[in-house]
Amino acid sequence: MPSPKAMTAVVARLAPGLKADGFRRFGATFNRVTEPGLVHVVGFQASRWGDEFTVNLGVYVREIDDLFDSIWGGSKAGVPGVDGAVKEYECWLRARLGEIQRGGRDIWWRYTNLDAAVSDIAGRLQTDAMPAFGAAANREALMAWWRGRERQAFVWSVEPRTPLGFALLMKQSGQIDEAQAVFDAVSRAAQGKPFQFMVSVLAEEIGIKPRG
Repeated sequence: MPSPKAMTAVVARLAPGLKADGFRRFGATFNRVTEPGLVHVVGFQASRWGDEFTVNLGVYVREIDDLFDSIWGGSKAGVPGVDGAVKEYECWLRARLGEIQRGGRDIWWRYTNLDAAVSDIAGRLQTDAMPAFGAAANREALMAWWRGRERQAFVWSVEPRTPLGFALLMKQSGQIDEAQAVFDAVSRAAQGKPFQFMVSVLAEEIGIKPRG
């Protein structure tokens, strides 16, 4: 089983490229603040068995965190991505590097072929991750991605509550009817499920009443 130094070596070799793209390093996690409260995240994750690793991507939005989890308002203090790292698993939108392009696959790289792994990851960061982050550079871009998500080249994982984050952004930008439509769709999908209660609570938090 490779030692922790193996992961450190991987991160060290890929760090210059990420820093050149505006990311700040926090151990095995990299953050880039693109506008207040919006952070792009790249994180390196070792496998449970320690013989391979993967790369995770994420998009964090402070007000959506406040709505869902309050990670920074609770257990963390300061400015996300500046005073401390936003971890990939704390993000609202998430994806594996190998899956961010539509039609991609989950990839785990082996330490035993490190040169090839670093080369492949560096290439994918530039051709796949950076364009995906570019399409999520600000809140307007995020809403545009949601509207055209079925046609977009980049695919973020969508959990049951994910659309509610887009509804919040729409409400903030004055697009009330669109936000209402998102809530209504989520509410209908949640009928008869435990998640239905969360939908009603979040609707009240944002100030939208699901119409069913």
